[in-house]
Amino acid sequence: MLRSTSRQVRSFVSASILAAMLAVAMPASADVKDFPPGSFSDGQRYSLEDMQGKVVVLFFYDQDCPKCRGLIPERNKVVDQFAGKPVKFFAVAAGDTLIDAKSYVAATRLKMTTFSDLFGVMQARYGTGTISLQNIYQFRVIGPKGNVVANSMEPADIERALSGAMWKFKDAGYDQRLMPIIDALEWGQYVPAVRELKKYTKGGNKATMESANKLWDTLKTEAKGWMDEATKNIETDPVKAYDTYVKVSAAWVGEDLGKDADTALKSLAKNKAVNDELAARKMFESMSVASARAQATQKQAFVAQAQAIAKKYPESPTGKKAEALATEMASAK
Repeated sequence: MLRSTSRQVRSFVSASILAAMLAVAMPASADVKDFPPGSFSDGQRYSLEDMQGKVVVLFFYDQDCPKCRGLIPERNKVVDQFAGKPVKFFAVAAGDTLIDAKSYVAATRLKMTTFSDLFGVMQARYGTGTISLQNIYQFRVIGPKGNVVANSMEPADIERALSGAMWKFKDAGYDQRLMPIIDALEWGQYVPAVRELKKYTKGGNKATMESANKLWDTLKTEAKGWMDEATKNIETDPVKAYDTYVKVSAAWVGEDLGKDADTALKSLAKNKAVNDELAARKMFESMSVASARAQATQKQAFVAQAQAIAKKYPESPTGKKAEALATEMASAK
């Protein structure tokens, strides 16, 4: 059972539960193939489901290929060309440790956040084949609806994908001083964005304060909609309801919305499905953290860990995810 709802919120808000919480803001596409447990070169966490409505470009590379390294300046030019547009670029370090990925970024000055795909799961999910000196690089352009729309990094292909993409807040005329907050909102960082926005609603520059309050009201209305949806899901999907309440509670601390979410969380703390899911996530999070220090020779240990989660919590969403991941890791080359 959960002994402290507020403590549970603080514990999970920056961990693996974050991806599930942020995804409730927009429906997930069945075509989205998200990042498996692993680490990024900038130390942040990303979920492709948070980026629906935008464009994502994946660049799979082989670190030992001199041609790949020689073409990095060209890749960087494309990244620069689309600066300020609703597109994010990720490099996927196929078969590389986090240390390898960071070294490659530093040595080549690659202008992309790089994901350590140590066990080859991401390349398997996107059907690139095994990245190697015989298959030195691949690209996947994911469109606004979460489906792959191109297999190149040509500007024309990215432009076509962007034709259906849009910013949710950036073009709404908000004060420029709020842009760092708005950028965080655009890429799914809802909780820290709302917390930071609150500071601007209380004083300072008049124009900024008025703009901040306008954005605050917009986000508040959106959060009320999430609360209504969560209430409907309590009986049919208590885990989804829990995730929504956690997100609102974490962002709207001290506000009526946050207090209402806390009340709902106390009730859901008695739900077995919720408790099983949180326990499974804790095990999954441990596996994810450990992956930052993993070596390729440890794959079977990670497969066994994923299988253990699936065996202990077979009916939980994370247990099912762990079962699928174990199969992927075991078969990936």
